[in-house]
Amino acid sequence: MTTNFFTENADLLEVFDRVVPWTRVVKAVEGLNANVNETVSTWREVLDLAGRYIGAEIAPRAPKIDEIGVIREDGEVRMNDLMTESLKGLAELGLASPSVPPDFGGAGLPFTVSMMLAEMLARADLATQVQHGIGWNSPAALILRFGSDEQKARYLPKLAKGEIMGAVAMTEPQAGSDVGRLTTTATPRDDGCWILRGRKQFISAGQGEMCIVLARLSGSSGLDGLGLFIAEREGDNYLIERAEHKFTIRGSPTCALVFEGTRATALGKPGDGWKQIVTFMNESRLGVGIQGIGVAQAAYDKAMEYAAQRVQMGKPIREHPMIADMLLEMRTIVSGARALAYEAAALQDLVMFSNDQRAARDVREITPLVKWYGTEGAVRVCRLALQVHGGYGVVDEYDVGRYMRDSLITPIYEGTSQIQSLMAVKDLMKWTMQRPATLVRKGPSRMLASASFDGRIGSDFAAARGHVLGALRLLLTRLVRRKGLGALRGRELSEEDLGPILLHAERITEALAHTHVARVLGERAKLVPERRALAERAARTARLVAERNRRAIALDDGSVLEQISAWRAQRQ
Repeated sequence: MTTNFFTENADLLEVFDRVVPWTRVVKAVEGLNANVNETVSTWREVLDLAGRYIGAEIAPRAPKIDEIGVIREDGEVRMNDLMTESLKGLAELGLASPSVPPDFGGAGLPFTVSMMLAEMLARADLATQVQHGIGWNSPAALILRFGSDEQKARYLPKLAKGEIMGAVAMTEPQAGSDVGRLTTTATPRDDGCWILRGRKQFISAGQGEMCIVLARLSGSSGLDGLGLFIAEREGDNYLIERAEHKFTIRGSPTCALVFEGTRATALGKPGDGWKQIVTFMNESRLGVGIQGIGVAQAAYDKAMEYAAQRVQMGKPIREHPMIADMLLEMRTIVSGARALAYEAAALQDLVMFSNDQRAARDVREITPLVKWYGTEGAVRVCRLALQVHGGYGVVDEYDVGRYMRDSLITPIYEGTSQIQSLMAVKDLMKWTMQRPATLVRKGPSRMLASASFDGRIGSDFAAARGHVLGALRLLLTRLVRRKGLGALRGRELSEEDLGPILLHAERITEALAHTHVARVLGERAKLVPERRALAERAARTARLVAERNRRAIALDDGSVLEQISAWRAQRQ
């Protein structure tokens, strides 16, 4: 039985030891004169310590944490005692909010290392990881980045030590991904305090002692009228209306909050809330993609263990070809998602600590793909693990049912898979329409165009990239036929004009994600030759997915957009 979720995870360990560009990360985070080997060794020791605690202490508590769920007593909402015990142990290890600098009592870990910690926690228990990530890390990151000296001194040491827990309250009942529709208001007072009024919904870790609230400056409109505000709950300054009853991440309180005359202080400049929250969302989406990897790893491990022990027709079921194929698919998804995610995490460190603009462009490209592939991949892996277990998969003591339930939240929160697709494709189409020559080159992006491999990996990767380009050419040709060449020259296009592109955004995103996974695993095979078979499988899958989706786009009969037009006519 695995007891160290770091050193006994061969793939994660290999990413740490042989793949992550630590020299660039260390010099960005610690300075040009930092001792790279010594720094990386320290970070490795931290992950080893965390891996032992998570594997030996947190993972065994997970089934009971899920069974007990959130405690609701006498109007109070809180975590159950087992989860509290797990989080207390992390705090005692100095890992409550590990990215907080040592000056404020934190470990000062870079984003990449913090995400490896997050992956291990998600593998042990996604509900506990959500409380750790949203309750401690997220508010600390926002305060560290945008807070005043006074706010940093007030909150960061307590968050770093696990003495308080916070939340980030953005979502409202009528405004999910449509942030511009937020109605919670912030009104200034003469004494510098702000008064919040409104409701927030689906707030993870909303039971904590404070929260950071996205609100609209009274009298404003649009995204430029938003601000971030810190509110403390002490003395019923704001109320927990309820904790939702969920079938997923049951141990994590997901709360509805009410602000009626709530006193708050501005976090950063009022009116900059949208710009501030975008930076948080980019990191958060990478984090959710990595949550998916953790859950998928847990499900894959269970499936491998069961398939080795379960004997049918005279041999372990892993020796039956269809089961073996399922296990290999699971392994490829987990390894591919991990490789792409930690490429993005390292780029994010370069952006955060050295303002590397090339890294900023690259991480912007792959962030929605990490979120899409890591979470959709988690659902796929958990579904396959359930199937490998057969009837036992629906029995609670085998855990895979919990993994299946928990995986289902990951493609939904912090921007659904469809939102990620729109983000990825809008950026890609904007780039392509500004540089149409990329459609007849290797394109469609610098990262994909510059990649090259030999043998079967190279031919399948090039074919996948070609199918992505073919799909883009097809969509842009249709657009030009309808709107003329001005569509490629910066002419403003309506949502109706872009309808065919938006319709197929997820097909393009799926093809892009698989092609990028083939790229990162191909690059990894150059460093670790024994991983070539894995890269070949990923490249072959990318080719098949990209070809299938290109054909689906080519065969579009227009019926979806016709139905939308009919519904629009009814509404008018």
